[in-house]
Amino acid sequence: MAETTSCRFFQTSIQFNVTEKNIKKNTTIDLPNMDDDVGWCRLCFGNVTTTAEKETINEDGLLPLVSIVCHMSQPLIEQVLDYHLAWFETTGFTEAQGRWFFALLACLEKPLTPDACSSLRTLVRYCANLRAAIDNDDARLPPLNLLICLVTRYFDQFDLADD
Repeated sequence: MAETTSCRFFQTSIQFNVTEKNIKKNTTIDLPNMDDDVGWCRLCFGNVTTTAEKETINEDGLLPLVSIVCHMSQPLIEQVLDYHLAWFETTGFTEAQGRWFFALLACLEKPLTPDACSSLRTLVRYCANLRAAIDNDDARLPPLNLLICLVTRYFDQFDLADD
């Protein structure tokens, strides 16, 4: 299964690269600045509510459409990935965040920079820790497994793979 998932992800990544070139020619989009974590949070999730106990992310942000992610440079992809890791750690994992992680991984070019490699390894650790704490029928389990599989197999972080 891991090989099939990795192959499909590779095919998706190739299709994205072809589509990206066509979209970049025909569209423009205003994205938040690289250092604007609040702007990126609003773009990805909509409004964020902060209480004394916890931050809550609403799920009314934008989907990670190709028309958005294809306008992101590699340094920006890595920065937004780091923002998502921080949000994962502070607010938990959501379905919308799973979509964004997948889209960012699809845009991430190999070979990885050391920072990107570190971020991906952190992602696997967060996913594995959450996976260990949830029930087998939890809806978050499949996307967590997929992210772990993609990072460990496609991005060659084999030492973190499930046996």
